Amino acid sequence: MSTAISPAIHPTAVVSPGAELGANVEIGPYAIVEAGARIGDGCKLGPAVHVFGCVELGASSTVRTGSVLGGEPQDLKYKDEPSRVVIGARCRIHEHVTVHRGTGANTLTSLGDEVMLMAGSHVGHNCRVERNVILVNGAMLGGHVHVAERAFISGGAAVHQFCRVGRLTLVAAMSAVTKDAPPFSIVTGGYPLRWRAPNTIGLRRAGFDSATRAAVRHALWSLFRSGESPKQVAEELFQSPVAEVVELARFVLESKRGVCSGKRGGRADDDGETF
Repeated sequence: MSTAISPAIHPTAVVSPGAELGANVEIGPYAIVEAGARIGDGCKLGPAVHVFGCVELGASSTVRTGSVLGGEPQDLKYKDEPSRVVIGARCRIHEHVTVHRGTGANTLTSLGDEVMLMAGSHVGHNCRVERNVILVNGAMLGGHVHVAERAFISGGAAVHQFCRVGRLTLVAAMSAVTKDAPPFSIVTGGYPLRWRAPNTIGLRRAGFDSATRAAVRHALWSLFRSGESPKQVAEELFQSPVAEVVELARFVLESKRGVCSGKRGGRADDDGETF
């Protein structure tokens, strides 16, 4: 029978009496955990980490040196109203990451399970980051951004407030996402952000069968290379029997900021297949 181990707190750390610490928690030197914070079982906080009292950190997550979770939003509308940050289980938060709480009373910034935030990345207020998302070093999410599961935001990329990044989409390094980036895609550049290709490797790694991959690729080429209005194409695709194609069509139809621009050039994808 396993026995829970009391938290291991470095003598220089400051843990307020009102903080809730799970079993087997480790808190490094000069870390600060404020009253109201909830730290799940098996979490590890490195040196000089600051966890504000509005934060719930899921089990078995690690937070590396100098990260700040739950700080005030960088938003002039914020007036000290209570809001939260909820972070899922098994997340990996590396050095000097910032995750800000929501703007608006009782609002939320959320990260799903198994998210990785690499060094120096930033998650702004009211963001929703779904499970298995990766932000590479220096990637930045503005306020109210939604990043769907298994998206990959490369180094130095910035996502404008209120934009969406679809499921299994790869945003290239140093890109400026000022329009919605559709699911299952690779997007690059900025002003304008451009759709470049289906994320075929990502689809394979996610276990999509060949028929589904082909349907998604064909739908993406139709949306961004046919020369027709993406919303008109999406209305037709919404009738597809393939759930992932319907997901893609719904993403386009529900866009409030508009989707990224299409790519010019040949039509072969990285499977060597053409449509």
